[in-house]
Amino acid sequence: MKNVFVVFVGCFVLGMNAQATFETKVVIDSIPVANTANETFALYLPSDYRSDILSPILFVFSPSGNGRKGVEAFRDAAETYNYILVCSNNARNGPYERNFGIAERLFTHIFSNFNIKEKRIYLAGFSGGSRLVSAIASLTDQIEGVIACGAGFSQIPYHKPSIQKYAYAGVCGDRDMNYREMIDVKSYLNKLKFVNTLFTFEGNHRWPPSEQIVQAFDWLEMESVKKGNLQKSKAEIRKSYLRNYDFTKTIDSETQPLLAYEHYERLLASYKRFFMLDSIANKMQVIQESNSYSEQLNTRKKLFERERDLDKVFIGRFNRDYEKPEKVNMKWWRKEFQKLDKLKEDKFGQREKMLSRFRYRFYAIIYTKLQSGVSEPSPAQKSFCKELYGLIYPKIAD
Repeated sequence: MKNVFVVFVGCFVLGMNAQATFETKVVIDSIPVANTANETFALYLPSDYRSDILSPILFVFSPSGNGRKGVEAFRDAAETYNYILVCSNNARNGPYERNFGIAERLFTHIFSNFNIKEKRIYLAGFSGGSRLVSAIASLTDQIEGVIACGAGFSQIPYHKPSIQKYAYAGVCGDRDMNYREMIDVKSYLNKLKFVNTLFTFEGNHRWPPSEQIVQAFDWLEMESVKKGNLQKSKAEIRKSYLRNYDFTKTIDSETQPLLAYEHYERLLASYKRFFMLDSIANKMQVIQESNSYSEQLNTRKKLFERERDLDKVFIGRFNRDYEKPEKVNMKWWRKEFQKLDKLKEDKFGQREKMLSRFRYRFYAIIYTKLQSGVSEPSPAQKSFCKELYGLIYPKIAD
């Protein structure tokens, strides 16, 4: 990974004489990476792109190596803020050293062929791609900001941020199997006083809606303004503020107090330097002192604990049964899943979301076990896993 740092150091000199020409406002698939046998990337150039001026750039990393899908998720934001979008077709879930090499070669190619603005280099990724971009940003410390969708950090300690200077925007659905992890990531970064925020949306483990991605760009842009790396007019800042304020007003603070507070808190932190926002601070206080806020916060905490317990029990039992599938007691499994269906719902609908996260995560663990490639699963192991699939998602088991 040391070489990636070298690439970033020299990138701006390399790019100054670039003459690459591509069509704008369309996703271009499979552009070859120079000096590689078969590595390619998808590219999107916004409508107002000009090759003769310096541009901000977002490198996107997909867990499946689907460059087009990765780029498509960010098109609206790219048009809003005139970013170049690049997504590798080769980096995917797998060994970090392999993906670091792919990223290094991609960076070298892009910085040699496009005029990139210093201190305006951003990374984004989904799921395993999210863990990868956080690792790259932490190891290089040459990134302005990260949009981490649906997953936190690598398990390798030095892949985590600590004293680096980039801004971290987490984005996650409240039914996402990694939602609890993203809440923990926010707490970890807050303790470090690391610049970060978390955007929560209604949804499962998937690329975020375009609206949330544009909001993440709004936040990152304002962080660059506050650092002095970007200049904006008062009118531009006001437009950004109003877009986020109008969205926040649509959130019912009585039925969704945690989500409403999240958005108001971010509004205050991002724009208080530029506008008088006493009304926002007052609104936050009212929400925080409400019964619904404390009730939802306590309910979420209890359900997180229940979710951890379920992981421990179900995953532990699965690992033991997988090794001896001929001795599996399926009556135990059916009984335990029936218990889940009988859990009492809360008025905020958080139990259903917790179970959705648990089921998806458990399904993913079983699938990963079967696809690990360490050894070919036996017929009994495959049959056991199929039965579990049927208990996890009865309607789509076949």
